[in-house]
Amino acid sequence: MKIRQCHLPDRKFVFKLMKSVNLADSIKQHSIKVAMKALEIVDKINTPNIDRKLVEIGGLLHDIGRSKTHGFDHGLIGSQILKEIGLSQKLSRICETHMLGGLDINEAKELELPEKNYLPTSLEEKIICLADKYLKGTKEVSIDERFEHWFDKYENSEILKRSKIRIINIENEIKKLI
Repeated sequence: MKIRQCHLPDRKFVFKLMKSVNLADSIKQHSIKVAMKALEIVDKINTPNIDRKLVEIGGLLHDIGRSKTHGFDHGLIGSQILKEIGLSQKLSRICETHMLGGLDINEAKELELPEKNYLPTSLEEKIICLADKYLKGTKEVSIDERFEHWFDKYENSEILKRSKIRIINIENEIKKLI
């Protein structure tokens, strides 16, 4: 499933891609909910410069890398999948920057990822990152509930503490736009 142009695909293409990489139904359902939640956030924001289609398609594809792994590198793998078929760089960045609250270069190194800044910078990246944190599977949760799950699973690590602060900062930044 290769395309020649760097563009934003439609939903039909996205669902075919999900099927072609054998994305688990639970991840597909989670991704649909993330896209819906992200669009809900977009609809509340009083800024005309948001790329609504990028938010929708990015929300649907943010976890495409989970077709190969559920590790911290799933965002990088998802980014690679999208690059290989010629999709927009903006979509591959969404895959890379949604993990936790984004990762700085030192955190990436600590997690044995390529040394790069994985912090969300565009408003679209931030909206999808936040929408993802409002969902545990398909269940809507608070930021505290989402991170408590991770604190229980991975202990109270410094990376998780910084990520929670980043997500709260993103949430506050977006609330100012409402």
